[in-house]
Amino acid sequence: MPEQQARQFAESLAASAGQLTVGDPVQASTDVGPLIRPAEIDRVDEWVQEAVSAGGELSGGGNRLENNCYAPTVILNPPKDARLSYLEVFGPVVCVYSYTNIDDAINLANSLPTAFQAAVFGKDIERTLAVSAKLDASAVMINDHSAFRDDVMPFAGLRESGLGTGGIPYTMEDMQIEKMVVMRAS
Repeated sequence: MPEQQARQFAESLAASAGQLTVGDPVQASTDVGPLIRPAEIDRVDEWVQEAVSAGGELSGGGNRLENNCYAPTVILNPPKDARLSYLEVFGPVVCVYSYTNIDDAINLANSLPTAFQAAVFGKDIERTLAVSAKLDASAVMINDHSAFRDDVMPFAGLRESGLGTGGIPYTMEDMQIEKMVVMRAS
C-alpha cells in the first residue's frame, strides 16, 4: 500500500479505534478491557513511545487510561527494529506499514520470530487466498480480525509463538497419559 494510502488507512483506523469503549470488561458495552497488571501498561507505553521517538507516526491513542487500561493505539510505519514491529505487544496497539508491492508486505510479516494468526482483508478473494497461502501464520482470517476463535477449532503457534497445537481434542489428549501393559502368561 503506497505511503499516502497507508496514511489514510491509519487515520481512518485510528478514528474508529477512538470510538471504542475502553474500560470494565464486565460491562457489555466495553470493547477494550484492561491489561492484566500495571507493569503491562508501563511496558506497552514504553514500546509505543519508543516506536514514536524512532520515527513512527502516532495516528491515534498512545496514552494510559485509568484502571489498567491503555487507549487503542495506531502507529504508522514504526521502524522495523522497534519492539512493536517484531514482538507480540499483547496490548491495544496496531501498526500500519506502507509497502511497494505485496511481496514486500508478506516478507515483512514472515520475518517475525512469531507466527500465530494473521488477517488478510480484501475484495478480491483470489488475491486474499494467494496472500494467505504465502503467510507463515498457522491460521489466517480473511476479512476478519485475528482474534476470531471457536473452541472446537485447533490453534497452533509456530516458531516462538508457542509449542504444539491447542484446542479441545488436542488439550484432552495432552492431559491423558498413555499406558502400555505387557503381560506374559504361562
